[in-house]
Amino acid sequence: MNQKKITACLFGAGEMATIHATNLISDPRVDLRYVVDPSSERAHALAAATGAQVVGPDAAFADPDIRAYLIASPPRTHADYLERAAATQAYVFCEKPIDHDIGRILDCMARLKGREDRVQLGFNRRFDFQFARLKDTIRAGHIGKVEQVLIISRDPEAPDVEGFIHSSGLLKETAIHDFDLVRWLLDDEPAEVFVMGDALINPEYLTVGQIDTTTTALRMRGGTHVTILNSLRASFGYDQRIEVLGSLGQATVGNVPESLVVLSTADGIWGEKPLWNYPQRYAQAYRSEIASFVHSVATGAAVTPNAFDGLRASQIAEAALLSMSSRLPVPCDNPL
Repeated sequence: MNQKKITACLFGAGEMATIHATNLISDPRVDLRYVVDPSSERAHALAAATGAQVVGPDAAFADPDIRAYLIASPPRTHADYLERAAATQAYVFCEKPIDHDIGRILDCMARLKGREDRVQLGFNRRFDFQFARLKDTIRAGHIGKVEQVLIISRDPEAPDVEGFIHSSGLLKETAIHDFDLVRWLLDDEPAEVFVMGDALINPEYLTVGQIDTTTTALRMRGGTHVTILNSLRASFGYDQRIEVLGSLGQATVGNVPESLVVLSTADGIWGEKPLWNYPQRYAQAYRSEIASFVHSVATGAAVTPNAFDGLRASQIAEAALLSMSSRLPVPCDNPL
């Protein structure tokens, strides 16, 4: 039976890798054989929890039985691991972004040519069942022609300055989810972007070239106006909301509360705060995206979202950065 399973290798042993490992080992179709991470302590802890072995990258790529590589290591390692994994003819799941540098992403895409549909990007929000229902509502025409979209995405707590030094930033690492989400929701591409960005929460971020607050305006090719609000601080919890206005009405997705209990008395009405962080809010989406990836590996089907979707989201992020620095609208079709 084990020989019929999909033998997998996981790069990374941090929070995101642990989420994926947990979902992988819960799938009876998968045998998680290897964990690869430069931290021996973290790697062995995750391997012990999942029944995997700890090996180095060369040993992992040399095993001809590996049918699926999952890359959840730091972003600076993604492109290198992705190229080596794709060269084995295995399927690959890669967390976003493919790389911090758009030129490196384009080089990587050239090496992936012809295999883009076997590389799934970690845009988990496409797999959230509430957002999927919203997409179905839009496609069915229930709200008519979409005219305006508002996406709100705010983290509950901003990191300290030291924790932000190696980040690719709010637009490239956080808002990139929203850029992919709006492409998927509307089945349309952004044509133009304008961004205001500042360090309103912690001005010290500017000393390491980072910001914490952005307001992004996108004009889609079909004419729809999109506004995306990103912030690294929402004191009440993980703030994830979408509002879509069309010619026939409106559809919204609100925050997911800690419970649905609402207390109503003569003194007022009280409800629970939103879930606190992304592992809680998107637990179902993470399970569903890994299940979708495993299904593609098992059946030989194309993955979604694929490597092209990863490139496209990074191109939009690059245009957004150029807009923020120039304080001008920037075309999204060719931001370089």
